[in-house]
Amino acid sequence: MIQWWLVRREAGAAWPVVGVLAGLIAVLTAVVLGWPARFDRLTDRALAAEVGQAQSLATLVGAHGETEPALSAWRSDPGTPASQDDDLDRVGRAMEQHAGPWLGERRGQAETGAAAVQGLGMPYGHAPIVRLAYRQQADLPYVQGRAPGAGADGQVEVAVSEATRDGLGLTLGQHVQLASSDGWSARVVLVGVFRTDPADARTWRQLPLAVAPLTVNAEVGKELDGELLTSRDGLAQVRSGDRTPLTLGWDWTVTPGPGDGTVDGLRGRLAQLAQFDPTALCDAAPGVGCELTGQRLTTLTVQDGLTPVLTDFADRRARTVQVQQFALAGLLTVGVATGFAAARLGGHRRRGAFELQRLRGAGRGQLAGRLLLETAPAVPVGLGAGRLLAALLGPPGTTLGAWLPALLAAVLLLCAPAAVLLLAPPAAARRPQARRLVLEGSVLLLTAAALAGVRLRGDSASPDPQLALTPSLLALVLVLALLRLVPPLVRLAARTAARGRGAVPLLGLARATELGAAAVPVLLVLILAMGGGVFGGLVSGTVSAGRQQVADWRTGGAPAAFVGPVDRLPDPAAAGRAAGARGTAAVLAASGDLTAQQDGTVFPRATLVGVDPAALRAVDPGSALATALLGAGLDRAPVGGAPGQEPVLPALGDAALAAAYPDGTFEVAAAGRAGFLVQLVGTLPTGAAGDPALGPVLGDQPRDTALLVFAGPAVPLLPHQSGHDSALLVGGAPDRGTLALLAAGRYGSPGGLGQTVRLRWRDQELTQLRADGLARSTDQAFLGATALGLLLALGTVLLDLLLSAGERGRTLSRLRTLGLGGRGATGLGLLQALPLLLAAVTGGAALGLLLPTALGGALPLRAITGGPADPAVRPDWTLTAGLGAALLLLVLGAVALEAALSRGQRVRAALRLGEEL
Repeated sequence: MIQWWLVRREAGAAWPVVGVLAGLIAVLTAVVLGWPARFDRLTDRALAAEVGQAQSLATLVGAHGETEPALSAWRSDPGTPASQDDDLDRVGRAMEQHAGPWLGERRGQAETGAAAVQGLGMPYGHAPIVRLAYRQQADLPYVQGRAPGAGADGQVEVAVSEATRDGLGLTLGQHVQLASSDGWSARVVLVGVFRTDPADARTWRQLPLAVAPLTVNAEVGKELDGELLTSRDGLAQVRSGDRTPLTLGWDWTVTPGPGDGTVDGLRGRLAQLAQFDPTALCDAAPGVGCELTGQRLTTLTVQDGLTPVLTDFADRRARTVQVQQFALAGLLTVGVATGFAAARLGGHRRRGAFELQRLRGAGRGQLAGRLLLETAPAVPVGLGAGRLLAALLGPPGTTLGAWLPALLAAVLLLCAPAAVLLLAPPAAARRPQARRLVLEGSVLLLTAAALAGVRLRGDSASPDPQLALTPSLLALVLVLALLRLVPPLVRLAARTAARGRGAVPLLGLARATELGAAAVPVLLVLILAMGGGVFGGLVSGTVSAGRQQVADWRTGGAPAAFVGPVDRLPDPAAAGRAAGARGTAAVLAASGDLTAQQDGTVFPRATLVGVDPAALRAVDPGSALATALLGAGLDRAPVGGAPGQEPVLPALGDAALAAAYPDGTFEVAAAGRAGFLVQLVGTLPTGAAGDPALGPVLGDQPRDTALLVFAGPAVPLLPHQSGHDSALLVGGAPDRGTLALLAAGRYGSPGGLGQTVRLRWRDQELTQLRADGLARSTDQAFLGATALGLLLALGTVLLDLLLSAGERGRTLSRLRTLGLGGRGATGLGLLQALPLLLAAVTGGAALGLLLPTALGGALPLRAITGGPADPAVRPDWTLTAGLGAALLLLVLGAVALEAALSRGQRVRAALRLGEEL
């Protein structure tokens, strides 16, 4: 039965421990509740930056609709030019009001159907095909003539790009006739020639054919397909005589507001936009439907390029949370271990009172119950203070994190004094050793099961508490191993010191061998604090090196790379003439299905890559791919096959394909070329398969198809596919303006969709990767956890010093009577603490450095760095050495300070009653 008067009397003696536990609960609660709010703020900024980067390369949100001539006579007038602009604006504003304020600047456009150009040359034996397009807010830099306006005498004024002018053979002032299979026709006059400015890439992403005409497949052979820009007046002229159907389009910039800046918020806005119904917002007569620009709007479809960005970001965010869980779980473990150290100190100081109560008949269970009641006030006080601290320090207006980890830590700290009492070793001599073996075996089995579980599950985007707690279990295993290993080594050092002249080394090392259960909390705290910092540095170093690898991968290992369909890439000679360029290397890529002649096995969507190894070596002298191709002699290997039969192209295959079919022959079915055969002549080495030159054509996702690499005479025989990216790598330090002009002015926009060319610069890719807010949040999480962990570790050491202060004082008092001086007393304390500290530093460094190996594929670092493969682990040795030195200096400084403060203690004051000098 609990005696409440006794609880009230003992509470006065328990208040220091209760205060320490309340402070620990407050700190841990503030971290658990406050960090998610700050992380959400950081991820919102990262998402906004990522959305901005994505929409600089592609249109993320747009809409398009098809019109057809209205069947009724209602509003048969196509409208004035202003009314057409008004109709585009009216639907755009209606969609913005329906979707919310996250849609920013809007641009609309209208485009006719295809029409044949009469009166010009006929490349490929067919008349060129063009469309007339009107684009709102298209401020173009004209190099000849002027912008189109209202034409005279029924003529439609148009403007074209320089590439379209050259490709179609047009001259300024020339008149041509357009005739469409839809029944409309127009006579147009060229009044202006513009340059496709890279700064207005948004326009060219919506009208890619206006940049340059594209060679496309016709019913028979090929034909040129292009676009002519006109004004709203010109569009009205085309439609005045006959009801020409139009394709209407709108595109927006995405500007997430305070309530829309999350992944879920933007997904909800997209879903709301997709439900937009235009029929209720347009002028319509009964039975006619919605009419725009004098025609009936038959369809309106939302173009969603934002969802893939959100999906990728959400996945990387989940993996980032997983990595940060290591820091949080380690900090919680350090805090709980510090609480147990404080509980041990409180129990030691009240040991006499507990023994007296045991003699009076109180059982351990009763004493443990009293301790729980004494400690109970620490829980509400600590949780409340932590909640207030998290709200004060966190960003305003954010939601705090989950309470469960804080409550779990509070319960463990509440039970710490009772657990210390119940787990105190019994009086029997052998029972502690047996119990120690059982405890060690249990910890080893639990850790092995946890490691096996996380390794078998592999990489997962969902939060995994077992994965987060595995480092703490590994740290506990290291503690138990060090408690077994350190005492024998210290005894060996003590025997060596015994042969010396001084007594201080012998006495200090002899006392350092007395490591037992009391050292577990101290060692665990020190190892976790050190290991968390080392692992955080390893993650930061790995992510930093991984970013460099990804930047090289995206640009083919060259300073600059053009990426796009092979028939849209610039002329290598033109790119090579840029000032500062040092050679160019084309990387041709296509895909096809392989069929093994040996057994008929089909390998779908195999990647076929052709490259000139000599040119690649000129761009990247250290290229492993160039070395492999030159070493295999593919640069001069002839194409096999008898005349009139399918050619046989020699190639190197990836390791899996070459191992299954050494010297195998495959039939290839690929778009853009009749069937041909491939003969494997060797295996692509691992380093060559991961060569950055393959990056622009393979992409950032892990490769799951077969890979064949060709060189020499086989490369011109590979299929040219407009749907597959190829690349042109430019070495040296090429002039940016020249390459930008090649990318945007003649061959396509610098980063659009579909049939356009992207110009990638390695330094820009690296800058964008380094600006990733998710990676920065991980660095902040580990930095904060390491700093708090070191402070808690220092507090644990101080508590341990207080716990053993009485015993050390008595020992030092006896030694001082024998002539030990102040320096000797300080040296004795430092030597006694040094083995434990060295063990903690070694164990912490081992934990941080070996954790990636122990976790295997369960550690999702690739999701943070990007790229197709896991980055190579790069420990931060400077940080590791700095953390070890800081830990040694902090703890040894605390020991030295405690020894200096105890010098003034009177000798007899440290001796117990009955002890003699």
